[in-house]
Amino acid sequence: MKKALLFLTLFLSIPILACKCDEPTIRSSFESADFVFIGEVYDVNTTYKTGYWEVQNSLARVKIDKIYKSLGDDFRSTEVTFFGQQFNSCDLIFLTKGKYLIFAYVEPDTTFFYSSHCLATKTLDKVTESDYQLLEVLNKEFIKEMNTERPEDLTYYIEFKSPDKIINELKLEKKQALKENEQFKIYLIILGVLLALSLIMILILAKRNKLHRK
Repeated sequence: MKKALLFLTLFLSIPILACKCDEPTIRSSFESADFVFIGEVYDVNTTYKTGYWEVQNSLARVKIDKIYKSLGDDFRSTEVTFFGQQFNSCDLIFLTKGKYLIFAYVEPDTTFFYSSHCLATKTLDKVTESDYQLLEVLNKEFIKEMNTERPEDLTYYIEFKSPDKIINELKLEKKQALKENEQFKIYLIILGVLLALSLIMILILAKRNKLHRK
């Protein structure tokens, strides 16, 4: 019994692996997210627990002020609820009330919203004037894209643009992996060039030494 308790204590003390993704940008986050808006987190509940692990989860109520991107014209909600899980290191858990620029997904099965550390969600005091300008540009591009879609395409977009949380996370991981592969290819090319140059230098030096010996 003591061994079991010791194992459980060690397991719970193991830090959760950090979320793996590059520093998100406004543009990449806008393109990835289902919803982009400025909102005020006015109620936070971090005492919500599930299962017997007693891990901290979070429910945050957010009042929407300005929407830059949403799925379809029929979205009329003025308030939404965000859910975050401590066990999921990518989940952004709102702990502080205040105004935020929020990039979010919606979980179709629960209709809870959630954000990620792989998105550029941040407090409003960290949003720059250039960020606001870019958001306006991206908003116009998004509206133009939506208006040029055929009705059947628009229906498909609204129904299938919101995959479940696992799929969204896999997409972010795939995007990160592709970027890392591109960087790895560049490193290989540079290494190949350096090896080729080194080989050429060795051959030149060997040839010079051979000539001097003659």
